[in-house]
Amino acid sequence: MTPRIAIWAGSSLPNAGDRLLAAVTEAELARRLPAARFRHFCPWSTADAPAPLWVDRKGRWPGAGSFDAIVMAGGVWSGPPFRHPIMQVFCLGPEPRLFDPGAWVAWHGVGLQDGTPPPDRDEWRAHLTSVKERLDHLTVRGAQAAARMGGARIVPDPSFALSPLPAPARPRRRRPLIGVAVGAPGVTSRLVTRLVGGGLADRCPPDPALCLPPAQVAAAMSDPGAQAARLGFVTELGLTLIALAGRADLEFITVPNIYGDDETGARLARPIRGARVRELKSADAGELTAAMAGCDLVLVSRYHSAVLALRAGIPFVAVDPFWSPENGTSKLHELTTQLGMEHRYWTYRQGDACADLLQIVERALDGDPARTTEVYQAMHIAAAAAFDRLADGIRAATAARAISGRAS
Repeated sequence: MTPRIAIWAGSSLPNAGDRLLAAVTEAELARRLPAARFRHFCPWSTADAPAPLWVDRKGRWPGAGSFDAIVMAGGVWSGPPFRHPIMQVFCLGPEPRLFDPGAWVAWHGVGLQDGTPPPDRDEWRAHLTSVKERLDHLTVRGAQAAARMGGARIVPDPSFALSPLPAPARPRRRRPLIGVAVGAPGVTSRLVTRLVGGGLADRCPPDPALCLPPAQVAAAMSDPGAQAARLGFVTELGLTLIALAGRADLEFITVPNIYGDDETGARLARPIRGARVRELKSADAGELTAAMAGCDLVLVSRYHSAVLALRAGIPFVAVDPFWSPENGTSKLHELTTQLGMEHRYWTYRQGDACADLLQIVERALDGDPARTTEVYQAMHIAAAAAFDRLADGIRAATAARAISGRAS
């Protein structure tokens, strides 16, 4: 038997996390299903690899009828309500019950985008129910997503399946070296252009019952409270970096991704006398890991930057610009809670007493690196077990399909 597997992800996007999830999903399934053949699909693709992706109102998509299994490769779910029609794709389109009847469909370790409003309308809840009923395999990576889907199994993010790296040698330094891999604290023009451009709306027309009106999305982006929170985050972070420069060397690791993190890193570095800027050539997980591995500690604001630091045995502090007052959490908040590392988490909450970021960083510098390795190892074991269950499901579905084909 040769399982034919479609992997849906954001793999055409210049973003380390999206590409990492797609690559890890194929590698882990190929290890368990060596005869399998894979093809990647991405809604934002304009090339053949990955292939473009859309789902119409009749449940048809570019690979309909051609695959035994379809796997959502994590981190791509944001509704309903959807901020843009393209995000309906990862919920199997406007009519999930009609989606590719012959295929076995899996969500594997899927995460929920920060700031997605609760599904407090009947049509939103009904859509989530129809998605859940169509799925053959359902796991998510956080409590918020599990609650939204009515108690789905929580597993580690698929990227934890990567084997732990050997702990890096720590050179003796007069002053510690702190890496700063902190990205844009909000939606940037670069992100909007990339995610909603290219005629995608024509392929994925909006469903008014499931999508937020553009005017409402624009209003949320320009909300004075949200803008004040972003300003507070950048101000507090900037002041902390200036103070840290008095006791440590700072190296700003800038990543040229869809969010414009390279521009944000360069701006944060400017006021810091003597700060170094390490410009990465691409949004590549390996390049980012290598850059962080030379540091004694890293400050990160992206989910997968935290995972990669943990994998490399580098202590990190999560500085989170995306904590949602509406949902009371965020991706980084859920991750650090899941890891038992709440003491390495900081966010800016307007009107609340904020934890002192400088104290968090100083305590992290004095922490035990071995604890970082232990935490990653536990998540790695659980992630491998989750891939075992996913592969078992695909294997059983492929065998059943083969038997059905012979019988007909």
